[in-house]
Amino acid sequence: MIHRTMISRSFIYVMLAMCLLCACNENGRESVDGGDNPLSEWTLPVMVAQAGEGTVQWNGFTEETVLLLVSPDGSEYRLEITVLTDSGVNFRVPSDVPEGTYMMVMEQDGRTEMGQIRITGRSLPVSDVRMPSEAVAGAVVSIAGIGFEDGCSIVLAGSAGEEHVLGTTLSCDGVCVTVPDDVSEGTYDVYLLQEGGRWLISDSFRVTSASVARRCTSIRYIAPYVGEAEIMLAWDISDDVLTLSEYLVQEGVPELNAYDSYVRRDEGYYALEHDGFESSNDMEMLYSRDQDGNVVSSDVLIYGDDRTTAFTWTYDSSGLLVDISSPRMSFRTLSYEEGRITAFHQTSFEYAPDGPVNSVYAPDVIWAYMSLMDRNDPFVYLPYLLGWYSTASDRLPSKILKPSPSGSGVLSCSLEYEFDDDGYVVSMNWSEGSERHRIEFIYSDMI
Repeated sequence: MIHRTMISRSFIYVMLAMCLLCACNENGRESVDGGDNPLSEWTLPVMVAQAGEGTVQWNGFTEETVLLLVSPDGSEYRLEITVLTDSGVNFRVPSDVPEGTYMMVMEQDGRTEMGQIRITGRSLPVSDVRMPSEAVAGAVVSIAGIGFEDGCSIVLAGSAGEEHVLGTTLSCDGVCVTVPDDVSEGTYDVYLLQEGGRWLISDSFRVTSASVARRCTSIRYIAPYVGEAEIMLAWDISDDVLTLSEYLVQEGVPELNAYDSYVRRDEGYYALEHDGFESSNDMEMLYSRDQDGNVVSSDVLIYGDDRTTAFTWTYDSSGLLVDISSPRMSFRTLSYEEGRITAFHQTSFEYAPDGPVNSVYAPDVIWAYMSLMDRNDPFVYLPYLLGWYSTASDRLPSKILKPSPSGSGVLSCSLEYEFDDDGYVVSMNWSEGSERHRIEFIYSDMI
């Protein structure tokens, strides 16, 4: 009796399960492969960038499925289905779809509105973009960054609507372009064309004529001395000789007190030939440079040593010098924000949001300042003075913050500048208490 009851109950359970299965097949849609029924709901991405990819999760798509984006005005854009799986599709948005909110529509056994999706502008495919703020018409310009692709282009767009499309050559750290000779002087927006997209990478690139490209031949620091007299330190610069001099200036007339001179004896090799100023620790300097002209190492004979000390020059991924180290210690360090020097050794620098800009061919004022204040170790500054690499940023500093002469606290000095008609800084001025200080820049004719 018990045995029959168990059989009857098992039979009932089997029949109920079969009825439920039949009910599901009748209410569901037929699946892609005839197996499990498709889910009743799908999942859409909230937003996708132009030329970007997204995923719709749903197990009911077929190989004939068409997905469309429909704008509020009725314009339609067909999505490219790149991958079809049992759990959904991957799609790519055409690069010409305008930014905005769209209805995603599925064409499959009719036309079904699936839900809204937002299309955003494409993100810049290149990171850590850095380029000079100025160039001469006809010059080669290096644009650093990670992600440039072969075949990309650079566009110079002028305020009058004119555009110049420049071909690129890939380099070790980005691309190089040549500014055409016929580009008019002025300020241009710079765009990157790559993968069908267009991105703004600079809104203040200046093109100048070759007639205003000059080289700095001297930098001079003038400070109060005694009474009406002033003291002047000067770097005079040529490829073969660099001279650091001290002058006493009375009634505007400089009188030479002493000088040190560093003479080139071979390629990359400079030696202290005249030690009248007696401030230098560095007797001989041999520099090794990479293909871009950047110093990668230097062997320096320091006063009192019988052998040279090797220094390694380290750069960040953007090509900015961050450290000069000997085997024993970090000798000089630099810090940056947005490509601008914020700290150099024990001195800090601040920038105003819309601060002034120097000509890209003028020497960097921070390096000039440091080369005149830090006179004991000129091997750090000779590569800068010789113009072996560009150090200019897109802004001039607005303040110097340095250790106070009293030995405690920080002295904050606001900077003022004077420019010539071609945008070159000719003097940088500041006050320390009631005393006025300045650095003057002297330029030669066209490079």
